[in-house]
Amino acid sequence: MMKKVLVALSAAVLAAITTGSASSATAQDPVTYHHHVQGKGSPCKGLAGCTYVQLKGDPKAGPSEAMFTLKAGTPFSPHWHTSPEHVVGVSGTMLWNVKGHKKTYRVGAGDFLYYPGEAVHWGRCAPGADCTYYVFDELPYDFHAATR
Repeated sequence: MMKKVLVALSAAVLAAITTGSASSATAQDPVTYHHHVQGKGSPCKGLAGCTYVQLKGDPKAGPSEAMFTLKAGTPFSPHWHTSPEHVVGVSGTMLWNVKGHKKTYRVGAGDFLYYPGEAVHWGRCAPGADCTYYVFDELPYDFHAATR
């Protein structure tokens, strides 16, 4: 229960920080709710074992938020995005690498990882449990394959 509260709080704080502040909300901003169901979502292009749910924003036009799920053991190849990315772990453990950093970041429930735009990153969902994580992109979403 505490992990769920921590994850929800982390996501709310992240959203407030990355969109300016909570006080910038207006009466016209709709209430958004998504009940996450493990294994439900749209397939990720080019990555078997991955699904995502678009939570808020239009990834083609500007800032957006999405929830991704990878099957246990699923790797993702080196790539980069124009936008900086803000990642909050929800469940499972992601093993995340960022080019130029020797450390492998273990992103589990409630953990936060940020990397700047154009940072090449890759990794995998650790064996044993599917991984779900929240991503906020400040700019329109794009995907560029890279080599390590």
